[in-house]
Amino acid sequence: MKLPFYATLAATALLLSSCAEPPQPPRPVPVKPPVQVNGLWYLDQGWSDEARQWYYNTTQGSQIMRYDWFMALEDPQTKQPFVKSITRYGYAAGTASSWNPELLPVGFVKDTDPDKTAWFGMTCAACHTGDVTVNGKTMRIDGAVTNGDLYGFINGLSGAVHTTVTSDAAFQPFAARVLGAGATDQQKLALYNDLKAFDKSFAAFVAASTPDTPWGSMRTDAFGMIFNRVSAIDLNLPKNNRAPNAPVSYPFLWDAPHQPRVQWNGLLPNATAFDALGRNAGEVLGVFGKVALKPPANAAHYYYKSTVRGQNLVDMENQLRKLRSPVWPDSLAGNVDIVKAAAGETIYKESCESCHAILPRGQTYTTAPIQMVPLFNWAKPDDAKAVIAAFGTICTKGVDAAVSAGMVTVNYAADPKMAVDALCRQVDTGVLANVAMPPQLLGGKPLKNPDLAANLLSNAVIGAILGDLVREPGLLADLLKGDNAPAPWLTASAPASWSPESKTTGGTLDTTPFVKQGARMTADHQKVIAALTGRGESKPTVGAVPAGGRAAKAAAAPAKSTSGGATADEEALAATIKQLLAYKARPLDGVWATAPFMHNGSVPNLYEMLLPASQRSVAFRMGSTSIDPVKVGVDSSAKDATFVYDTTKPGNHNSGHEFGAGLTDDQRWQLVEYLKTL
Repeated sequence: MKLPFYATLAATALLLSSCAEPPQPPRPVPVKPPVQVNGLWYLDQGWSDEARQWYYNTTQGSQIMRYDWFMALEDPQTKQPFVKSITRYGYAAGTASSWNPELLPVGFVKDTDPDKTAWFGMTCAACHTGDVTVNGKTMRIDGAVTNGDLYGFINGLSGAVHTTVTSDAAFQPFAARVLGAGATDQQKLALYNDLKAFDKSFAAFVAASTPDTPWGSMRTDAFGMIFNRVSAIDLNLPKNNRAPNAPVSYPFLWDAPHQPRVQWNGLLPNATAFDALGRNAGEVLGVFGKVALKPPANAAHYYYKSTVRGQNLVDMENQLRKLRSPVWPDSLAGNVDIVKAAAGETIYKESCESCHAILPRGQTYTTAPIQMVPLFNWAKPDDAKAVIAAFGTICTKGVDAAVSAGMVTVNYAADPKMAVDALCRQVDTGVLANVAMPPQLLGGKPLKNPDLAANLLSNAVIGAILGDLVREPGLLADLLKGDNAPAPWLTASAPASWSPESKTTGGTLDTTPFVKQGARMTADHQKVIAALTGRGESKPTVGAVPAGGRAAKAAAAPAKSTSGGATADEEALAATIKQLLAYKARPLDGVWATAPFMHNGSVPNLYEMLLPASQRSVAFRMGSTSIDPVKVGVDSSAKDATFVYDTTKPGNHNSGHEFGAGLTDDQRWQLVEYLKTL
């Protein structure tokens, strides 16, 4: 077994302190040195270049706009193809490779429907691949935070489309690029009408996606955007739109597949391959994936049709399980001060490790422990009706009203808007009212009307996955492979089919046994149930969260019988409320590459994370790939840091996490230095 390099910190510090001016020895790290390719530096994160390029350029089912239209579209500001403007919004430039013949930016891809219609779309790589520049050298960090401005991109795209349909001087060359120079007037008119209809619908989407306070780069209101798309666009109920006013930083992806819950508020369980597929399918629906939300036609076809590419999502998750965090590159960013880091290690173990577990470098792990930190202390935590009443006050009147009424006190003072909005939002479920997905025989519950937006999203995601599963039996095999799955770019999935007794006349899996009690169930149906429940798969089981620490003491109290005659549904809802009005503390390996900090990106650097909130920057500039290697965070002095983050705006508050307030300034710098080593 390799010796974890942390074990050498204290010894190294002792040796160094015994000399007046000792030479700095190389810091022992169990990774290969950085490699420069096409002007970018790549760190050893456990991926080969093939794995990286496959991840950057593989579709997930996102469909923003017809591919030929997008590639023909001109940016009215630059007079260049709009595809070349994507990097102007902060997204990482693509590199030349056989995977990317048209040199699309990272995470922007072509998706092709079964009828061969090609679409331009996004993947998770667009928002979870970050360029980090220090000392004039740019590193591409896989799984890190994008510098992209999502709202800026969609608003710019909408403007380019609108210019094209309102100016004949713009439309005529666009039509020639799409249809060819010999196109007839009738063909041009048909194209114009189609593009005009797209302009209207996309402009409406952008208007509904416009936040009251700009997100800027590196952030988005992910749940707000997903809820809008599913409830307003896919369900065709525009009245469900709400301004997405609770932006969060894009979470870094390494370790995420190993965590028992994902998202900043821990909304989604992550114990099985099906859980992971659901999380990733939801992401697809949030970035222009499509799902036809109509009641299932009959018991044999109990699912929703969608563009979700389930097999690709499973393959991507398997690759992400192999992704490791980036090690601070001394040769590029400057040497870690070992003496300070050793002192910081002691502070970390005393003050931080109970919430932010340390993951072993150079060793295999299958669990990344987390702690859920509750936002509130409930006045009557064991009374389900009282918890629900307090929740209702929080949702309708605000947190301050619930505090004033004595229903709750604040436990963790981070800006609560993301967690509150994600759980409080209700939507009209329209034609899906009373539809259960999965079917009730598999544990699904019918949607109410209105219902929580989170419940509608879960219903849509599960229905979309089932729709992909019944059409693609190979997806079932992939779900059960887990870590044993071969690299998808090396080995194509073996052809698979449903047994004749399992299929409908159309060739899809007959879902009747999932819907009707007593219907004949085949081995295929049993395998699907095993995949849905996680039985039989080879993905490692996520381990238990270790006990102890501030979060555990605040969150975990022995369950008691409730009073007030609450129903089982009320008990379940109260438990969900207490669980999800919280923020997640996760391992901090590679945290140096993930600025800005806090769930909403409201703190520019690690040094300020250790200050009292009152001493943090009220406003700072961001938007540059450059980082400050001393304070470790965004470089607000960079010329291209043009977005001003104002922490006084709703959703942007930088309160909370004052665990470093009692440290001396020397201790803060020691801790910052140690955080570089994680």
